[in-house]
Amino acid sequence: MGFLSWLANNPKEEAPTELQLSLWEESQPSRKRRRVDGVTVRNNFTQTIKDKGGDAGCYQDSTEALTQEVLGCETRKLYKETGAKRGDRSTLPERAQEALMTGEIVATHDLKRKPISGTQQQRNEQIVTSVSDSAKRTRKLFPW
Repeated sequence: MGFLSWLANNPKEEAPTELQLSLWEESQPSRKRRRVDGVTVRNNFTQTIKDKGGDAGCYQDSTEALTQEVLGCETRKLYKETGAKRGDRSTLPERAQEALMTGEIVATHDLKRKPISGTQQQRNEQIVTSVSDSAKRTRKLFPW
């Protein structure tokens, strides 16, 4: 079962109320920190691909492999069937965003540890394979 099937069979999760968010913010330490969000995770993922020698096509292929392995569907189908705006992850269902971020975090850390070498095509293939393997492990964390 993929994410889209799971989503169709589960009620929508309620967003936190303004009061809940306010109480949470007040409980946080006042130290200055850099918030890690989906953009930060995505930038770390793509920077790691770049650092390992991947090209623009490798980013796209890695994203597609990650989406297919973690969510069980193609990227275009995910955006179309959830009604999300293509290219804007913030419009995806929250659980899909969480799963993609988790997959990118795992893939980033795995890629950083792997030696990648060879021709451009070989480096791209090694990177996409690593991302796919990381995503397969990540999918096991989710209920779909």
